[in-house]
Amino acid sequence: MIKVEHIVKTYRKNTVLHHVSLSIDGIYGLLGSNGAGKTTLMKILCGLTSASGGDILIDGQSKMRRKYADTSEIIGFLPQDFNLYPSLPVHEVLSHLALLQGIIDKKKRYEAVQRSLERVNLTESAHLKMEELSGGMRRRVGIAQLLLREPKILVFDEPTAGLDIEERIRFRNLLRELGHDHTIIISSHIVEDIEFLCTKIGMLSNGRVLFEGSPDELKSRAEGMLAESTVQISELNDWVKEYDVVNIEETLDGVKVRYVDEKNGDHAIVPKLSDGYLAVMRSLG
Repeated sequence: MIKVEHIVKTYRKNTVLHHVSLSIDGIYGLLGSNGAGKTTLMKILCGLTSASGGDILIDGQSKMRRKYADTSEIIGFLPQDFNLYPSLPVHEVLSHLALLQGIIDKKKRYEAVQRSLERVNLTESAHLKMEELSGGMRRRVGIAQLLLREPKILVFDEPTAGLDIEERIRFRNLLRELGHDHTIIISSHIVEDIEFLCTKIGMLSNGRVLFEGSPDELKSRAEGMLAESTVQISELNDWVKEYDVVNIEETLDGVKVRYVDEKNGDHAIVPKLSDGYLAVMRSLG
């Protein structure tokens, strides 16, 4: 269990995080638009940047030391793009990183690399150079190097951004599997990733917490606020201009438009996570 308590981050006179408090466990999703403060919060959690105030507790113990979180032994962080040593084969990259992480014994280092490769389903690709890998495979190598030292907590920044549909599905399945024995934090603006993976969600906007709870609790924020109409394609542009359209689906009769209508919403419409997200964002005015 990770407790984020009143974390503040100020750059010069600009406050990026305003007393952010969260309770993190399981597979936790951080949602928010670009600039919401998600990446800054994750870097503070991982000890990569300082906090201006607040505390971080893991299993009840404070990890803040002179404004930096002392979490390097238990947290592994994977940035959005991982592409070290592009001209080297995957197994050499991992062996080198294992050595830098303090696994000096050659046999133990080899075993750690093989174990990590197996966990991320890259054993058969270990001979390929990093520059020969797809984006999804490079990120799996990134996870493999985190697993070398077996951290309890894994943190991912936009893990599926830029991946095609097939790679995104494979990556989601891998993260779900890792969630059986790790606490995982995922920062994303792709709502579908969060909906598929996460057991709990925190929403940030302009450095403030707007929501924290389960996916079902977030969906419930849009209950009774949605309406649907079937319109002709020629009318679609006018609908998009006039209403807050959240989904468009082509049908034999035209285009089915789902939109926000707080006064005339249909309680029979089952909200999606993206509907709940928009409902919370709309509450800001």
